[in-house]
Amino acid sequence: MSTCPNGHRSETDDWCEVCGQRMSSTPARAPVHHAASSAAERCPNCGTTREDLAQFCEECRYNFVTHAGPVSVPQSPPSQSFSPTRTGVSAASPTRTGDSVTPPTWTATVHADRDYFTNTMAGGGPEGQGFHFPVHSPELHIPLTRILITIGRRHHSTGETPDIDLARAPEDPGVSHEHAILVQQSDSTWSLIDKGSTNGTTVNGAEDSIDPYVPVPLKDGDRVHVGLWTTITIHRD
Repeated sequence: MSTCPNGHRSETDDWCEVCGQRMSSTPARAPVHHAASSAAERCPNCGTTREDLAQFCEECRYNFVTHAGPVSVPQSPPSQSFSPTRTGVSAASPTRTGDSVTPPTWTATVHADRDYFTNTMAGGGPEGQGFHFPVHSPELHIPLTRILITIGRRHHSTGETPDIDLARAPEDPGVSHEHAILVQQSDSTWSLIDKGSTNGTTVNGAEDSIDPYVPVPLKDGDRVHVGLWTTITIHRD
């Protein structure tokens, strides 16, 4: 009586008669000559030639002694991928393409807004006189690729530069160095926070500035006004 690597007791010493596993060590035997019919015997299931008088087929584990079918190996259940779901998802939530989830991308468009400048000056504007709307101010398109986007003017002395730098020509003198920030939310939308700027921050042409350090939710197409003439519009791509 022999024991196979899987622990089964078997009366055969070459293949386990329970699971079909080859014994870890097969005792040497004197060569035995068999009839040509035995040597040429093939497995009726897969056609593989039977080795010597082996009990099981090398390929499919067909039992030549009991004439039982191939030994079936239990298959592992298919792996399941888990995707977190969120209730109450807004229109800016990630979109699903096949089996992948692609979050939306956003862009900030920065331009000199003449209407905003006119209203700012008509309302008294920042202290001081002699401000003029820039003759040439190219529109900027800035991808919002980080969770937190800073808005302001770079410090020329230290070189510290915000993500949306309004010190580039034509420099908006009404913008504070650390004016405001955009913060991405868990549903991929954005909130605006004024960082206690000197001249304040307004949204969508409102007369009153938003409260400092209080997040204000934004949606696709909202306009953020800072400084004397700068309007920043956020777009979902």
